[in-house]
Amino acid sequence: MKLVLNPSYRRLEMFIKNLPLSFPTLGECIYKARNELRKFSYEGQSYVVKSYKIPLFVNRVAYTFFRSGKARRAYEYALKLRAMGIETPAPVAYIEIKRGGLLHRSYFVSENCPYPRMMREFDYDGIIGREDILKAFAAFTVDLHEKGVLHLDYSSGNILFDKRDDGSIAFSILDLNRMRFVTMTPKMCLANFNRFCHDEAVVRYVVGEYARLRGWDETASIDEALISYHEFWTRVERKELKRRRKSLAS
Repeated sequence: MKLVLNPSYRRLEMFIKNLPLSFPTLGECIYKARNELRKFSYEGQSYVVKSYKIPLFVNRVAYTFFRSGKARRAYEYALKLRAMGIETPAPVAYIEIKRGGLLHRSYFVSENCPYPRMMREFDYDGIIGREDILKAFAAFTVDLHEKGVLHLDYSSGNILFDKRDDGSIAFSILDLNRMRFVTMTPKMCLANFNRFCHDEAVVRYVVGEYARLRGWDETASIDEALISYHEFWTRVERKELKRRRKSLAS
């Protein structure tokens, strides 16, 4: 077992080492699909542990010999983002377990983000009365892109936020293993909104504000962003239709 522990969390070493055994039965499950997230409390602090699905064989080979595994990337990218002044839960550790010489299981541990709200709420409830949140989110995304951060799963479920008493709004991004750090073209920036929100009106509003902040043509920017947006959600709908047909046929 390979354990990389953030030096700031040495006190958690035994807790982290025991995670491969304790993960399935302890803690509170907060998400389970391909991967599983569980929240643990330890010495008065809350932590989130992400257990990654066992990779396909070809990926087990790739993650062992040619590129970093998902848990390692999540840990290293979190350190990098925080050093850049971009908020994401503090990374605590990652674990990699090999079987037959290849990566088998992996875990990423972070502090729990206390922000109570998720941008996913904009998938359903519209814009009216919450314009300030979307404007702040556009500004947050400008900062992200200008620093060369391309989050390849920049979706509403991976963005938490908190509206504070003084009216300021803070954002924190999650699910970091699919990221690139590059100089971004305008086309790349606008395409990055493709999966942000299912509500097209929300996407139009945010992209318009984003373009205004960057001094870009708002109408042209919205049109460009919607190309990738429509392509993405058309693929999602086709996959869902295919899944339903398969389910009915079985």
